[in-house]
Amino acid sequence: MTLRTCVKLSSLVPAACVAGLLAASPVPASAQTMQLSIIRPERSVAEVPARPGRTVDGYYAHYRLDTPGDRIGVSGVGARFMWSPARADYGVTALPSRFAVGLFGEYVPNQEGRSFSLGHAGVTGDVNVLRTPLFGRIQPVASLGAGVLWTNREGPAIRGPEFVIGNETAAMFSLAPSLGTRVSLWRDFGLRADARDLITFRDATRHHVQLAAGLSFPF
Repeated sequence: MTLRTCVKLSSLVPAACVAGLLAASPVPASAQTMQLSIIRPERSVAEVPARPGRTVDGYYAHYRLDTPGDRIGVSGVGARFMWSPARADYGVTALPSRFAVGLFGEYVPNQEGRSFSLGHAGVTGDVNVLRTPLFGRIQPVASLGAGVLWTNREGPAIRGPEFVIGNETAAMFSLAPSLGTRVSLWRDFGLRADARDLITFRDATRHHVQLAAGLSFPF
């Protein structure tokens, strides 16, 4: 036997021993597979990024204010920041839940013939009506907001037997249930429209209608 043959045999013996030990090992094949999967995560879980759970909306809003005998039409702008807690179950990519909470603010400047400006701010909560969007893009949304609505009268206040919004500077508690729809356009960037019943409780319960539409930016 030559020296070269001895070297080759000596290099093969450890490898054969290792293979024999693995074959005789009592560890089941499923455990070995699990160990490999921990070292190298499955592609479906590891490589799919989480969807955004924060959204900023900017929108145009038109109000029909409830006043005795008639409704007053005014228009303004608003913004909303929403945060959605994510769920991350094993085997499922991280997805925002159906619920979201956030803050909103709206402003209506003084308009011709009205002599008052209006502001509205508070907290709000959204719930997606459907578990998955229609056609992958259309998601009906139900919301409930609570906050403060205030008016700033320019000029002397107009007093009367009952309170009329805009006739004096005032602040009042508000509730705002609404129904809306969000339509995804590109990479979750989308459009959103809402119809809201803005309820105030100054002297009497008033139902002001608000129609809003704007852009939605997730990040």
